[in-house]
Amino acid sequence: MMEEKTAAFQMEMDVNEAYLRETWDVYPKVRRITRLLALLPVVGLLAVGFTWASTGEAPMGFLMVALLFLAFDLYLPRLAMRQTLSNYRRYQADGPRRISLMDDGVETELVKYGKSVFHAYSDFDQVEEDSHGWYLTRPGQRVVIPKGHCTQGDPAGVRPFLEERLAACRAALEEPEEDE
Repeated sequence: MMEEKTAAFQMEMDVNEAYLRETWDVYPKVRRITRLLALLPVVGLLAVGFTWASTGEAPMGFLMVALLFLAFDLYLPRLAMRQTLSNYRRYQADGPRRISLMDDGVETELVKYGKSVFHAYSDFDQVEEDSHGWYLTRPGQRVVIPKGHCTQGDPAGVRPFLEERLAACRAALEEPEEDE
C-alpha cells in the first residue's frame, strides 16, 4: 500500500488577470511607457486645437490619427496582460492552483486541468521572498509559493521550513564526498 504524503503547509492561488497585474514584474514598466506615449497624442490634439483656433479649420486626418494612437496607448497595458494570460493558458498554467509543501518537495496542483507537478527541494538553490510570496529558485526557474492564501499551517513558518529543507538537501549532497 502506498503511503500518502501529508503537507506541512498548503496554499491556494488563482493565476488570472488580476494576479498577473499584481505580480508581473514588467507591468509597471508597461504602465509608465503608456503614460509617456500618451503625451504624443495629447500634443497632437493640442496642435489640432491650436490650428482650429487660429485658422477655424481642424485637420480631421491628423485628429483621427491622434485619437487612434491615444486609444491604442490606453489599451496597451490590457493588451499586454491578455497576451501574457493567453500564454499561461497555452501551457495550461492558468486557473486555480493548490501548492503543498511536503517534507521532500513542493507539489503544485493545477486544479483546472487536473495536473500535478512535483519539485524536489534538492533541485533548488535558495529561497527568495517578497510581499507576494516565497520563491524556490534555481537558474532559469522559480516556483511560486503565494502569501496570504495559506489554508494549512502558519505562514510565519514557511520560510524557515523551506530554508531547513534546502539546508538538509545540501548537507545530504555534501555527505558522500566526505566519506571518500
